[in-house]
Amino acid sequence: MSNKLYGNFISERKKARSFFNLVSIIYPIIEWNLFPQYEKAIKKLDIPTDLSVLDVATGSGILAAAFARQGHRVYGFDFSEKLLKRGKKKFPEISFKKFDLVDIHQIPSNSVDIVSTGYFLHGLSPEFRETILNNISRIAYQYVVVFDYCCDGGWFVRLIEWIEGPNYSRFISSSREEEFDAAGLKVEKSFHTSNFGKVWLCDKK
Repeated sequence: MSNKLYGNFISERKKARSFFNLVSIIYPIIEWNLFPQYEKAIKKLDIPTDLSVLDVATGSGILAAAFARQGHRVYGFDFSEKLLKRGKKKFPEISFKKFDLVDIHQIPSNSVDIVSTGYFLHGLSPEFRETILNNISRIAYQYVVVFDYCCDGGWFVRLIEWIEGPNYSRFISSSREEEFDAAGLKVEKSFHTSNFGKVWLCDKK
């Protein structure tokens, strides 16, 4: 990675950190909506529970908790102090760590069975999203599980994502399968989790 690109990623992450620390106050509403979707989808994916999970950009830990409640050993990484504090309080059985994914290249290859992420990729610039996908593919020993938007969520979602940044519209207009393929991942299962959300279970090629 070039110094210029790394610098761009750091700038992007600083803005994102400020945003998520600011909106942490509304996370109970987000959790109320997403947690049941996560639990239902993970049960349907039927992944062996002896596989360990690293949930990147874990936020307040609800995706990590959904995996933990199925019996997985789970770790959660995020850069937002306020969201991590909430996660540690709600889910003390999960090992949370403050970690900025701009440094994801520091995580060893094949170091965890599954890497998961929930509603994270859509907020990234295309260049940073490519870097993240390449690295989570490298870190995962077996599977990558991605929850995110699959189509336009309507005016309210567009408003929220416009506040977060400019990347939402570019994300939903591009192909997840093509991005996963470029990162060395093959989609094994995918299905809707809501009218505008989807989960993809990817295996390493």
